[in-house]
Amino acid sequence: MTESRIRFGWYIPTHGDLTNFADPDQFIPASMEMFNRVALAAESAGFEYALVPVTPTCWEAWISTAMMSARTTKLKMLVAARPGYILPTQMARMIGAFDQLSQGRVYINLIAGGNPRDLAGDGITYSHDERYEVMDESVEIMKALWTSHDRIDWEGKHYQLQGAHVFPKPYQDPWPRFYIGGESDAARDVGAKHADCYFFWGDTPEATAGKVIDVNRRAEGFGRRSIAFGMRLQVCVRETEEEAWDAAHSLIAGTTDRQRQTRKKWRGDSEADSRMWQLADQSQDNDYRIAPHLWSGLSTVRGGAGLAVVGNPQQVADTLQEFVEIGCTEFCLSGYPHDEEAKRFGDWVMPIVHERNRVSLTSDEPALAVAD
Repeated sequence: MTESRIRFGWYIPTHGDLTNFADPDQFIPASMEMFNRVALAAESAGFEYALVPVTPTCWEAWISTAMMSARTTKLKMLVAARPGYILPTQMARMIGAFDQLSQGRVYINLIAGGNPRDLAGDGITYSHDERYEVMDESVEIMKALWTSHDRIDWEGKHYQLQGAHVFPKPYQDPWPRFYIGGESDAARDVGAKHADCYFFWGDTPEATAGKVIDVNRRAEGFGRRSIAFGMRLQVCVRETEEEAWDAAHSLIAGTTDRQRQTRKKWRGDSEADSRMWQLADQSQDNDYRIAPHLWSGLSTVRGGAGLAVVGNPQQVADTLQEFVEIGCTEFCLSGYPHDEEAKRFGDWVMPIVHERNRVSLTSDEPALAVAD
């Protein structure tokens, strides 16, 4: 018997860590020491890869992950490829070099969204759907460069290349694993075409099941039969349920209406982030609980994937299993503070999830029996 193909990723808070959103004294500044502490905790806890954010308040992702990669031995780095920021030829070279130097420890996170003010500050003027057009073409170019032994010409809508080539090719054959997330039709189409794993930000298992069906249908339209699905979630696990809820509530204790209004203005044109705020609005009368152990309180004070799984180890594992049963076999998680929460999850929850989904390598059955 061996562990199933469930994958776990963790988050590196390159904007800084914290234990309370309202108290500056509980903020942990970004630093190489903190990044290494979280990365090593995640690696020791059994996480396969580490996600890093890319907002302007974060330290630059490629430089930061390269430094962390040199200080870890197994942890892969899930790093963003963003349309319009770096030419696809140069991105292909960066990924190839990172992959070779780390011996296969880089994954690629396709990100097209962002706050319009941040995008404008970086000179990105594409519309929402145009960003996904550029992303699609960029990935096509990178794949062509990585698999061609000769120089290539490219005549596309957004890029024209003559005699393009890259060196080195990736260590992983034919290229590293691609990830994507998003709620829009444009995101789902690009993900269905290119992604090895499609991430959904936290939602109910019932709502997520419909999204799995939709992206699967789109992937089939591109002639693809193998695409994984995952959840991007926060987690707050403690030995008892009462301790877990106390810890979750303490994260936003003392936050103000001004903070919540600032958070609300952040979302921009991201449909995924709008969904986070919608869940928080719908559940506020029930203490931001959208299910027995799914809590949207963090979405009121932070952007991005704010839905948290809260409970004791068995309750957290049971909640994750609900997503496994509708087809989600990857979990990219985060929790506060990130080094301590990674250790708790690795010690208490990960073994339960792996044991529950253990299969035999000699079996002809799929690695996971998930719902259609």
